[in-house]
Amino acid sequence: MKFLLLSDNHGRWPQTHEVIQQWRGKVDYIFHLGDSEFAYDDPIWEDVDAKVTGNMDFDPDYPFVEVVETPVGRVFLAHGHQHGVNHGLENIVSQAREAGASYVFHGHTHVLYAKRFDDILAVNPGSLNHSRGMVRNRTYAVVTVDEAKQRVEFYDESGDLLDQLTQEFER
Repeated sequence: MKFLLLSDNHGRWPQTHEVIQQWRGKVDYIFHLGDSEFAYDDPIWEDVDAKVTGNMDFDPDYPFVEVVETPVGRVFLAHGHQHGVNHGLENIVSQAREAGASYVFHGHTHVLYAKRFDDILAVNPGSLNHSRGMVRNRTYAVVTVDEAKQRVEFYDESGDLLDQLTQEFER
């Protein structure tokens, strides 16, 4: 099972569309985690399985949270601004746990990471506009889940794997 995670592209439509088209046939789910700055009914979303609102998305049709059932577990999607992710991950992980999720994917901080919190894998794919933190590349993430492990890979906007950032976790 593979998930493509995108977030915080802040209006960069051609770049976002290119990444989606590059991965559509190679992943099982594509999730956008907010701050696209696109309309809810933009044609780009035809190839995206779920999307949530960010603090810079002003279309009221976007949901704040989506919970998606997948064959490898429930996925909790949020931008994170409503969950205080700038100040810690406890709140968003707690809400994901309450929703029965095995995964929490969010954006907002523009800082990529992958961490396990007991039974929950949390990932922020960074930003396709302006990443912050130690990694300055514009990034997105691909999460691969099999029976034994969860693998999180980060890619730059050109589609190049940032291999030194790859993380694996036992399931």
